[in-house]
Amino acid sequence: MSIELRGKAALVTGGGTGLGAAVCELYAQEGMNVAIGYSRSSNEAEALAKRLSEEYGIRAVTVQGHVGKAATAEKIVDDAYELLGGLDVLVNNAGTTAFCPFDDLDGVTEEDFDNIMAVNAKSVFFTSRAAKKYFLQNRDGGSIINTTSVAATRFAGSSMPYCASKAAMSHLTRCLAKTLGKDNIRVNGVAPGFLETRWQNGREKDAEASKAAAALQATTSIEDCARAYVLYAKNRSITGDIITIDAGLTIGTTVQH
Repeated sequence: MSIELRGKAALVTGGGTGLGAAVCELYAQEGMNVAIGYSRSSNEAEALAKRLSEEYGIRAVTVQGHVGKAATAEKIVDDAYELLGGLDVLVNNAGTTAFCPFDDLDGVTEEDFDNIMAVNAKSVFFTSRAAKKYFLQNRDGGSIINTTSVAATRFAGSSMPYCASKAAMSHLTRCLAKTLGKDNIRVNGVAPGFLETRWQNGREKDAEASKAAAALQATTSIEDCARAYVLYAKNRSITGDIITIDAGLTIGTTVQH
């Protein structure tokens, strides 16, 4: 029997916009209380929390902080637990990049590299570690869902550090699944293809190239992608899995996006 989500609590980092906001919406539809994590998107996160509370009658709160810093990442988890009175699902969706062609090695700064790795990979370890103590209190354990990317296994993406960070996240997902399984904590990942979010503003040519390369001749649907987070939260038997939702981009022609 799948896990009943109504009344349970989720923290979604990077939850104020794009894919994260869509995940929060679907969780609210399931009757879950949600903590919307954000770094800079204060207006969007607050507006989303207000709307979800009013439309679905759930508790929606916001928690702010830069997850690339270990202490802050852990504090966001603690704040979410305190505000919601529990924690059942952790979605590590916050991400960052710096657009730089692969062949422009000199275009990558150390600061960009460190920040990308910190937000996209390091943060997953520290938020997961912080969430473990709360998951151990739950009858159904806990679920950690990480937003990785098809860039983790391809030789194209917004930048080489981005691809490396997502590869690190994907392997960390499996390492955590192996380690935390004995504690009834499931750890899985979602690897989207090209999502038309605000990251891609002004990059319409990249969107068209990705669409042309994908088997379904489309970019990745944000809503379809978000539904995977509901599946993982409900299913008791899936762990160490990474689902690719990319409209067939990885089986098409490799393009830079």
